Amino acid sequence: MLNGIGQGQGQGQGYDVQPTEQQMVNLKNTIVTNYLLGVTHQVINFTVQEVAKIASGKADTMNPIQKKSILSSLQSTCPNLRLFTRITLVISDTSKLQGLSKLQNSFDVVAIQPLNEKALQMTILNIECDLISLDLATKLPFFLKFKTIGSGIQKGIKFEINYSQIVSGTGGFVNDSITVNLVKKNWFNNTLQLIRSSRSRGLVVSSGAQNPLQLRNSNDILILLKTLGLDNSRAKACISMNPENVLVSGRLRMKSHKQVISIGNEEFADNSKEDVDKKNSAKGYKRKYNETSTGRLLKKKKYN
Repeated sequence: MLNGIGQGQGQGQGYDVQPTEQQMVNLKNTIVTNYLLGVTHQVINFTVQEVAKIASGKADTMNPIQKKSILSSLQSTCPNLRLFTRITLVISDTSKLQGLSKLQNSFDVVAIQPLNEKALQMTILNIECDLISLDLATKLPFFLKFKTIGSGIQKGIKFEINYSQIVSGTGGFVNDSITVNLVKKNWFNNTLQLIRSSRSRGLVVSSGAQNPLQLRNSNDILILLKTLGLDNSRAKACISMNPENVLVSGRLRMKSHKQVISIGNEEFADNSKEDVDKKNSAKGYKRKYNETSTGRLLKKKKYN
């Protein structure tokens, strides 16, 4: 079962911050709890601020997440566990992302968290990423427009809904009920705005859990999404099909080539078995008439 992206704990806000032993124990407990809830494919997130200097060198240096050691220590408890790595870049100016190309082959999922409208637009237009994550717990300084969000969805980019802010309670916030209520109010307003602007398409639900208590099973997530106005099929797509598409997109970026060119192999290029009559006379087939003066693409109809 594949249920969401970002199921796990980030390991710091930069390359100079190393996780403590207690944080690693908490991370493993979160992964095990999520596995017991039925999530076999989980993603560990690593957040990098815009001002942080991206490390250079080998893949192990650029990706500080200790995926192999975590997986080996949990193999006996979670035999079917699959772990993936994700980097989330918090940006306000896309021109500062000079080292993004170095990171794309080091992480399974590349996510961008834009802080303003210009960064969101430039991310959709110019940056090749798998996921766009918005801070739904705070009041967004811009309005989510259908044209902008729709362009990203058409490009294949998914948009993340993180539910950990509304199930955290007072943990991580000031012990003030007004602050907690404000966070939940912002989350619901921003999520409804994202659902409206995306026409309920291209959405991915993740936990972003920092501890096991912030995790919920798939039935609870479906109830939450239906409360927000999504129908049953699109709600299920947010926790199954769309997250899987994000992982597939990331793996294709790392393991495949965009195009293949054959040079000097005429036998491979020549299609001698092609039906010429069908090519020229099939209904709906468009071909270019050399004898026409304009060279327009004309549709040749098939007459009986």
